[in-house]
Amino acid sequence: MDRSDKIRELLDKFYEGNTSRAEEAELEEFLTGDEVPEEFSADRELFSSMAGITKPVEIPKDLDQKIISKLDEAGKAETRVRRISIYSFSGLAAGLLIILGVYLGFIKNNQNDIVSQYAIEDPDKAYIEAKRALEYVSLKWNEGTSELNNLQQVNKTMETVSTIKKISSGSREINLLGNLKRADQIEIQ
Repeated sequence: MDRSDKIRELLDKFYEGNTSRAEEAELEEFLTGDEVPEEFSADRELFSSMAGITKPVEIPKDLDQKIISKLDEAGKAETRVRRISIYSFSGLAAGLLIILGVYLGFIKNNQNDIVSQYAIEDPDKAYIEAKRALEYVSLKWNEGTSELNNLQQVNKTMETVSTIKKISSGSREINLLGNLKRADQIEIQ
């Protein structure tokens, strides 16, 4: 086992809290020395920062109780927040049910009265009213689509332009054929 492997083992023991004072002194001597491999640079910084500490830090005896009490307080505060949100949610749901009940009870009944007020009992009158309503819709529809007539004129113009393009293209092809015929005549001479 070479020196680096031994140092790795000692570091593992050190971080687990299982080293003796002599093993810690050996680690400190190695890591604060001049020739420390790159893989131990983080450990070197740790030991360099701890080099100035001469006496051990005293841990209060009731530290674990203080930690547990703080955790309990945090847990109680979290539980209280959850209860408030559950109560708020249930109150909101109850309010929505009341509003829905009022709507279905009063407003819906009033709408039925309004509809029955305008209902036409006589079938002939109903036919005439329906016909008037459909004529009105038709009139508005025709007003809305009247602008499309201009579009139809544009389409006709585009068809004419397309025909002119075809004629122009044919004319160019005829000119090319004429040029080829002249070129053939020149070659023959």
